[in-house]
Amino acid sequence: MDFFLSYIILAEIYALLALSTNLLVGVTGIFSVSQAAVFGVGAYTCSILTTTADVPFGLAILAAAAVCVVVNVLVALPSLRVSGDYFVVTSFGIQFLCTAIFENWVGITGGSSGLTGIPAPEVFGFHTEEPTHFVLMSSAALAIACVCFHLALHSPFGRLLAAIRQDELAVAAAGQNVLRGKVNAAALAGAFNGVAGGLYGAFLSFIDPYSFDMQGSILLVSMVVVGGVRTMAGSIVGPLFLIGLPQLLAFIDIPSSVAGPVRQLTYGVLLVVFMMFRPGGLVGRRL
Repeated sequence: MDFFLSYIILAEIYALLALSTNLLVGVTGIFSVSQAAVFGVGAYTCSILTTTADVPFGLAILAAAAVCVVVNVLVALPSLRVSGDYFVVTSFGIQFLCTAIFENWVGITGGSSGLTGIPAPEVFGFHTEEPTHFVLMSSAALAIACVCFHLALHSPFGRLLAAIRQDELAVAAAGQNVLRGKVNAAALAGAFNGVAGGLYGAFLSFIDPYSFDMQGSILLVSMVVVGGVRTMAGSIVGPLFLIGLPQLLAFIDIPSSVAGPVRQLTYGVLLVVFMMFRPGGLVGRRL
């Protein structure tokens, strides 16, 4: 039972990240491959505050969300001056920069050894050491994020983001503020990342730089593509499917030394297959 609940909690945390990635990549058209780095900023911010400064978890996760809002806005701003392949290269650089900071700022992040002993959250005097307790909090966070995502898409703001994705120059020529649209989308996506990072560190009680590297960003994009681009349901189904996939591979008798490469190969094959035969994803509409 604990295994199933742990799977649900991790899937819900990654669903928050998929909503964030979908909002940027799918809805707004900002093809960022550095969302795992922003996720890491949220995880480290919340974990450091709760372990070294004894900040209550509620305040720490709000601080993580605020920091990620700022970071994500800074990450998205280059898309105003460079686009397409150039911005992808820029976001690659941001990802590598954050990974280097996580690995080398040993006094703060713990370096390659990571941070250990992250305390379990206490919310309104209620302790969440067990998965049965933690799942309520992660489910509540995902529910709030889904409401925000739905309202954002089905509003004038969502229509502005869709127009920016289709033709940014036409939107600017029509007198709409492209900068404000992109900044607001990046801010909302950053808040999702910060909450997800805080929950991730608190649930596992341990974080290290390798959870937030380039493979993590590729995984997030894979979740969005497999689930369904520009759909809320796809952002939930994609993580449920890809988080469960390694557990299915565990039933196959393969050496542990090649388990990681096999998983990455499987993700790559899935991306190719979905782009060829189901570009809308598992639950997405035809694009």
